[in-house]
Amino acid sequence: MIPSRTSFRALIPLAALLALSAGCSAAAETTVLHAIAAATDGGDGFRLPLADPARWVIDTSHLGTSQVVITTDAAAKVAVMTPTWSASDATATDPNSRNIQNGYLHLFQLVERCDCTQSESFFEISVPQAYVEEGRLGIEYTLQGGEADDYLFNGRMFSMKDFAGTKGGYQSVTVKSSDFSEPEVKRRGIQRVGFTLHRNGSMISAPIRIRQVSVKLNRAKIIPPVAEVDIVNPASFYEFSYTTQAAIDNVQAENSAEALDIPRKLGDGGRGMVLLPKWGPGQIPQGHSGVAYLKQSLGPPHNFAQFEVQYVVNIPRAYFEEGKLDVYLCIQAGNAGNGVWSGAQRKLASFSDKAGQDVVLTLTQDDFLPGHGGHGKKRNKIEYVALQLVPHGSIVSEPIVLRKITVKLPK
Repeated sequence: MIPSRTSFRALIPLAALLALSAGCSAAAETTVLHAIAAATDGGDGFRLPLADPARWVIDTSHLGTSQVVITTDAAAKVAVMTPTWSASDATATDPNSRNIQNGYLHLFQLVERCDCTQSESFFEISVPQAYVEEGRLGIEYTLQGGEADDYLFNGRMFSMKDFAGTKGGYQSVTVKSSDFSEPEVKRRGIQRVGFTLHRNGSMISAPIRIRQVSVKLNRAKIIPPVAEVDIVNPASFYEFSYTTQAAIDNVQAENSAEALDIPRKLGDGGRGMVLLPKWGPGQIPQGHSGVAYLKQSLGPPHNFAQFEVQYVVNIPRAYFEEGKLDVYLCIQAGNAGNGVWSGAQRKLASFSDKAGQDVVLTLTQDDFLPGHGGHGKKRNKIEYVALQLVPHGSIVSEPIVLRKITVKLPK
């Protein structure tokens, strides 16, 4: 799995496309949160203010786009969301906009952090009949954590069949915490409430109206979380040398709407795993980023509070000369840790003197300190070390070699 919006799909982390894992800066969050603080009362819930379109944050991370116009009917206290989709998106500059099948609009408002494990959400929504007849659009009500809660995501999906009887009128919707398929722990620290419009190939651009969005927390029913048990690492050193086909077969490659499988084979003389990019014209599906995400299992969860992971790779000079490829070094939790991902970029320019040669790239806890540029989340249940290749339009297809990965943890 790659880096992490987690909902109706599998847990998927996709490092290189994020400014933050959830697409909005901490500064922006602080500004918007201050603006809506008055909307969160001191009682047992809150209501989203809908009179000001500026309160909505548009998240363009992962497969999100900004193809929407948000207005308001202030008198009726209605938010009006109008997608700006068209057939011409197939040739758009933005790859997410070109991804007509898998692109989406993720819109949310920020609220004070709250426990939604016993919550009941309510809203009224008017979906134009044109969407219902087309039968493609998916509408997802979302609750999501902020930075302190690793942006853990909860989604309750609705298809157009759910609105077949409304004929464009308003439909009342209640979503209980138990209606979400994600584990309850993901609703312990919610700071984002919103909607995701999944395009699924839709070509309709009609206004969707939403009103009366509220969340009742039912605080009296909330059961405090059980304290986590500290993990004792089963070993302090691992070495994964890709000198046999069996070792290569143990490496998992993501193949999804956000990551593309990459062919792999054993190098001559058993000297590493050879990666064979397919990034040339016509080789990447329309709107797909072409990202390759490869992960090596460590087995059970590990505590990576302090760690060192080293990758020995060989990247041909052609990629350095083209100047498009990005490399990310990553660690990731499994299901026990909700798939949370941490990763740091290694620009080719930072080791250009090693073009076409073996080079050691190192990832440590220091990469996730403030100001160091890494995207870091909780590291107490890590099950994978990973390598991510982001082509950014690269058309080079020369083989990249991953010789080995070593992991060092405190004894």
